[in-house]
Amino acid sequence: MRTRLEQREIIVAPGIYDALSAYRTEAAGFEAVFASGSSLAATHLARPDIGLLSATETTEIVGRITERISIPLLVDVDQGFGNDYTVARTVKLFERAGVAALQMEDQLEVKAAEAPLSRPLVSTEVMVGKIKAARDALVDQDIIISARSDAMSSEGFEAAMDRAHAYVEAGADMIFVESLTKREQMEELVRQLGGKVPLLHNLLRNDDEVTDAATVEEIGYSLALFPAVALAAVGEALDHSLRALKSQPCLGEIGPKIDRIGAVEYLK
Repeated sequence: MRTRLEQREIIVAPGIYDALSAYRTEAAGFEAVFASGSSLAATHLARPDIGLLSATETTEIVGRITERISIPLLVDVDQGFGNDYTVARTVKLFERAGVAALQMEDQLEVKAAEAPLSRPLVSTEVMVGKIKAARDALVDQDIIISARSDAMSSEGFEAAMDRAHAYVEAGADMIFVESLTKREQMEELVRQLGGKVPLLHNLLRNDDEVTDAATVEEIGYSLALFPAVALAAVGEALDHSLRALKSQPCLGEIGPKIDRIGAVEYLK
């Protein structure tokens, strides 16, 4: 993945949530996949992404995914699941699980119970320490440490840029500044850091100014994440099929699809 990121053409990485979704994504021709915390929490716990999955639980899921695919897997490891020591252990666990890249954010490890979906931040110094701990813990230095900052939501654009610079200096291989909704913000990030490290952009909201990978590439980013496409599609299809089955309990059009799940050409 490190070598591929050096090329000009952008990598499009859909979000996946288990071995089957990763397998089908590779079969569709994608070069990389992304295991997001929200997708894993939704599919394995049926709960929102509020830090309920542990490092060991996530590693077990990831190990089943990497065993089934040959393309690189980028994994959301939240805040590293704790302090510098926990980050070091997390990196070793996921390295053994076969990941190509780890994405760590600068949010607090534990959020207030009354506001579990908020994005309070650790200090820049704490996040820098975590990045250094992650870098030091790696045996395979080709594994990418992607540093995500959520400062845009609470501290503004300039603070987010300052953090991004600090994370690069600390040893981050890739930078993800979340919540850049305007093209000019994305262009400024590229102007400041594009020549130093690959940049990642999250394509999640239809009301952002930029909603396609081609434009993200044109601006100068290296990786475009589509974290929720697979999960949203599966959720919609599941709801539709179950409503149809509830109203008329028969196989109907669902039958051929069920038969195909066990076919050799489906799971080679």
